[in-house]
Amino acid sequence: AAGAPIIGTSPSNIDLAEDSIDLQYYIFNGDVTGSLIADRLLAAADRGVRVRMLLDDMGARIGDIKIATLSVHENIEIRLFNPLSLRHEWLRYLSKVSEFGRVNYRMHNKLMIVDNQVMITGGRNIGDEYFMLQTLDFQDIDTIGVGSVSVRASQSLDEYWNSFNAIPIEDVSRWRADARDLERLRRRLDRRRTGERQQAYLQVIAELAFTEAFREGTLEWRWGAFEWLYDPPSKADPSSTLGGAPHLMLELLSHLDDVRQELLIMSPYLIPGQVGIERLRDLVAQGVAVGVLTNSLGTTDVLAVHSGYARYRRPLLATGVELWELRRLAGQQDRVSAFVGDSSASLHAKTFVYDRERLFIGSVNLDPRSINLNTEAGVLIHEPALAGEAARLFERWTAPSHAFRVTLQGDGALRWQADGEPAYRDPEAGWARRLFSWALGLLPIESQL
Repeated sequence: AAGAPIIGTSPSNIDLAEDSIDLQYYIFNGDVTGSLIADRLLAAADRGVRVRMLLDDMGARIGDIKIATLSVHENIEIRLFNPLSLRHEWLRYLSKVSEFGRVNYRMHNKLMIVDNQVMITGGRNIGDEYFMLQTLDFQDIDTIGVGSVSVRASQSLDEYWNSFNAIPIEDVSRWRADARDLERLRRRLDRRRTGERQQAYLQVIAELAFTEAFREGTLEWRWGAFEWLYDPPSKADPSSTLGGAPHLMLELLSHLDDVRQELLIMSPYLIPGQVGIERLRDLVAQGVAVGVLTNSLGTTDVLAVHSGYARYRRPLLATGVELWELRRLAGQQDRVSAFVGDSSASLHAKTFVYDRERLFIGSVNLDPRSINLNTEAGVLIHEPALAGEAARLFERWTAPSHAFRVTLQGDGALRWQADGEPAYRDPEAGWARRLFSWALGLLPIESQL
């Protein structure tokens, strides 16, 4: 159809930007990955590209000083979403407590747009753990879109940028940077970029097959219709009538009505609640095969969320849902990093595959925080070939080399099975981790997870 977007699976290149670069992220770290991206954003701004960065204040981990210094550049604007009032490193904790009713609402979106023509979205933040540079290796999925999908995503980013919750860093930070600070930051970023570890990493990236295909214009693209789905920024305003309204999740749930054969879900944080259990039970009763992949106790990076999920395992399995939990060394042979050696896997992808015909890729988890407290975004792609690729990835990530199959025994016991002998309690997790997760499960905090 005329105006339909192109959908593929490669990262966009900041260095190709000619007019504008917009970033909207929950986490932006000041590590190797964050430094390399900041360096390239500065280079783009130097050649006249307008750069806008909208960062969640709770997730941005590069500090007010670096953020304020970057914004000194005449072509770079930075805003913080729902910022804390107290900016000092230690006073921030006090602000989190005293302003809890307001700052409990966060912007969880992940989006990069270049020239309003190319966009990349998914579950990945900006940080080493998302790009195989830490011993914790997040397994994630992104998608890149070209065409009208980028325009629609850009319009949603503009809504956030112009919302009352998006505050310019100059109006928030007590740090006043100047041109000399920017020059010092340039030198630091340049030293990091030319460092031995960074150069080795960039060389590996440059030699990847998909990087070469992207550079040579030989990537295989998929044409398909799309729906850009997102929560309005007012969801993060407790005083608004839309405050806490699960706009995006309701959109996703509405598509369940059309599922006839199969629903595949990947969600790192899974707390379906009673409503979710009932919807999945109805699907299974209608003959729909439902498969779910989430983190195990050994791979989760948020124990509190796992403690909330654990109480739903038996009800999920009782509905007839097929359940898998990721292994710590999931597909290790495919993931060995030249920079950190063996790494521990943790699921971070957030995807839904409907009948292998439609695919959602975005930032939303199946938990109360994503549904009610965080703003989220993603794209629903109506393209069977790409949905089929995602389904095959689900099958690979749920193979015994990657995940435990969790089943419910006749006596009500849970069983984990992969390679080797089955386990009857959370595998790959020590007694301390089990005890801490159990203790967290006693707290009445499910609505915050």
